[in-house]
Amino acid sequence: MVSPYAAGRYSQLRLTRNVHPSESERNDRGDFLPFRSSFRVEPEAKELALWTIRDLHELEALRAIWESWPGTRDSDLDFFSGVVRSRGRRPHVIVLTWNARPDAILIGLRERRKLPFRLGCFTICEPEVNVLEFVPGGLRGNASEENCAALVREVMRSLDRGEADMALWEQLDVQSPLFNYALQWPRSAWRDHFPCIDDHWWLRNFPKGLDAFFMSLSRSQRSKLRRKYKNVLNRFAGKMQIRCFRSLAELEPAIAHMEEIASKTDKRRVFGFGFFDTPQIREQMVVAAERGWLRIYILYLKEKPAAFWRGTVYDRCLQGDDAGYDPIWSEFSPGIFLFLNILECLRDEDIKTVDFGFGDTQFKQCLGDLRCVESRVRIYAPTLRGILLNLLHTATQRATDCAKFLLQRACLLEWARRASRNKFARQRRKHCPIVGC
Repeated sequence: MVSPYAAGRYSQLRLTRNVHPSESERNDRGDFLPFRSSFRVEPEAKELALWTIRDLHELEALRAIWESWPGTRDSDLDFFSGVVRSRGRRPHVIVLTWNARPDAILIGLRERRKLPFRLGCFTICEPEVNVLEFVPGGLRGNASEENCAALVREVMRSLDRGEADMALWEQLDVQSPLFNYALQWPRSAWRDHFPCIDDHWWLRNFPKGLDAFFMSLSRSQRSKLRRKYKNVLNRFAGKMQIRCFRSLAELEPAIAHMEEIASKTDKRRVFGFGFFDTPQIREQMVVAAERGWLRIYILYLKEKPAAFWRGTVYDRCLQGDDAGYDPIWSEFSPGIFLFLNILECLRDEDIKTVDFGFGDTQFKQCLGDLRCVESRVRIYAPTLRGILLNLLHTATQRATDCAKFLLQRACLLEWARRASRNKFARQRRKHCPIVGC
């Protein structure tokens, strides 16, 4: 029986053309522009080949070509290698060549982990699955339609060979060919029917100081942020401190204070995401600190950790990874106050843009000026386990959407959200009765 994923076959492509200058015309600058009739197709084989690197040491052979292609911090060779080592897993890097010359790579890793399935904010189950995860910005090189199609086919073949139960892209630009092929090519039983689509916010031009940033905003936004900023300065005069942690020697106290803040946040207690003190996160911070990329800022109010921001400076981009604040200080907007101070602290560094990351929050909407739409996409293996995982994902997502729709029709959605927030607020007051102290 022929595998449904192996059914596609690549034929040699003949794509070259000859143009004779004598049959051309000139443009306004005197450059030659060929007539359409001067195009002449001649046979020249373009041979496509793909192979997968599954050993970390073999990646060094690709360093020169890898680093010659621009990409994100997550797809940087040293950063990616650190992530693979911290997880104790194996890389899964697909190399695409034309005529034996590397033209693109798709960077991922293979690991076994728990995959939560949630109904709203309630976790139904967490089965352990083998995952091929491709890092954000993991496609380096020529991202043409042709190359993206070939790479998706190769991912599907990897699943067909039993290398994983599913392939996962956490952040794919919905305008990219890779996104289109990842959704369209798998058959219905293995296709992601509920890709998680969300916004990715950027600040395109890094301001040279806080005043410059304020002047780039509308009058209403500028007034609102100035009021929040001055409120903290006036309320905590002499009782406020901001510390920056960048080196390996400073990691331990920074991690301890970030964990203290993150453990109190609603997004971690309710939804189970945010900053966690794990070996994987520690290894990422170690790699970033060794290369001078790491930036951790913590705001202390009355000598207590109140808010933190963790990220890196890579290729002139300030990239945020985690942020959080202690809810007892929420009336002072400590997260916004901290980030405004970060802009001032980094005014003299050679930074061009700010990447606020995947996800749509009020904080990102307030400070960002460029919105990109990205999606989490999965492809499931053509096995019974893959089909069951897809059914479970589809059922929980559909049930969640139906519950939201019914609550919204009954005008109870906001009530449910307030009730959830009030529940956790009561729990916080129980443990810290002096709110805003």
